[in-house]
Amino acid sequence: MAALKYAGMDDTDSEDELPPGWEERSTKDGWVYYANHEEMKTQWEHPKTGKKKRCAGDLPYGWEQETDEKGRVIFVE
Repeated sequence: MAALKYAGMDDTDSEDELPPGWEERSTKDGWVYYANHEEMKTQWEHPKTGKKKRCAGDLPYGWEQETDEKGRVIFVE
């Protein structure tokens, strides 16, 4: 975990939690991107997990749309 702290990322209980200075945003077509306000940059990958994600509309209760490590869209209950 020292490497995470050195990189400016705190050790937290949730790997989806964003580091300080980051914000999650989405495009009109549902793709999620991350804004780093300290470096004034954006990126598609989550700064901690490296995963991409898309906001899904009208999925059944309890279901989420995610992208696996090969870039494929999957649905998780």
